[in-house]
Amino acid sequence: EWFLANLRALEPQICVTAAYGNILSTKFLTIPKQGTVNIHPSLLPLYRGAAPVQRALQDGVKETGVSLAFNVRELDAGPVLASQRTGVDNDIKVR
Repeated sequence: EWFLANLRALEPQICVTAAYGNILSTKFLTIPKQGTVNIHPSLLPLYRGAAPVQRALQDGVKETGVSLAFNVRELDAGPVLASQRTGVDNDIKVR
């Protein structure tokens, strides 16, 4: 509650999360006027949830990327705003 009160006092227009593995509360999500967006290391909706990079590499994908999506009350399920694709070479290194 202390954190939420302080965040509310800042009156943010938008919040950004990255590498956050929990579902955010409605109390948090309703504070920023424009919403909260998440930087996610996969091409959503693929590889939602924990360890998206590791799971993509285990599956032998030839292409992966990063997505920017709105946070909702379900993990990595909000509307995708943008994504950037990148290739994966045979040595399992992301270019």
